[in-house]
Amino acid sequence: MASEATETTPLRVRLRQRRGDDLVIVRHRQHTFSAIVIGVVVNICILNLFVEHVDGVVIDSFSISMLTAVLLSVMVWIIAGFEHRVSAWFGTHDGAVWKVGGFLSVWGILFLSKFVILEVVDIVFGEHVELGKLLEVILLVFAILIAQRLIEAVYDWLGRRRGPGEDGEPTQSFAR
Repeated sequence: MASEATETTPLRVRLRQRRGDDLVIVRHRQHTFSAIVIGVVVNICILNLFVEHVDGVVIDSFSISMLTAVLLSVMVWIIAGFEHRVSAWFGTHDGAVWKVGGFLSVWGILFLSKFVILEVVDIVFGEHVELGKLLEVILLVFAILIAQRLIEAVYDWLGRRRGPGEDGEPTQSFAR
């Protein structure tokens, strides 16, 4: 009876994983939480690599770098969401003018967001965090985005491959 309910539940709700002989239900909230935690850990690693190897990036302590990574994660998530909404809005219109307008708008958002990131980090952390000049911030944000996309690609690749003892449908991709 329980398996009938599981089979009729939408895939989004019944993400499945095998642990030994037990079937474990992974809810969308859990999946999203895992993606957020992995994203923050990736940001901590990238941020601290920049602290170690780029002279313009200075953070007083590891604790502050962790908080900075969380702040950067939230800000990049908000900016990416805004950029996607603007892009989708322009995508609903036909014509070359709309395509050019969409491109310029998205480019403007991505360019100006670096200044917003610098200002917010300065307001929140003051003299404890220095992310460098504009070039360092752009490189930092791109490094974070590239690292997250690489993690997502590996996650997706692992989800497409079946190992011994695995059956059933694959789960959805990383939460975006």
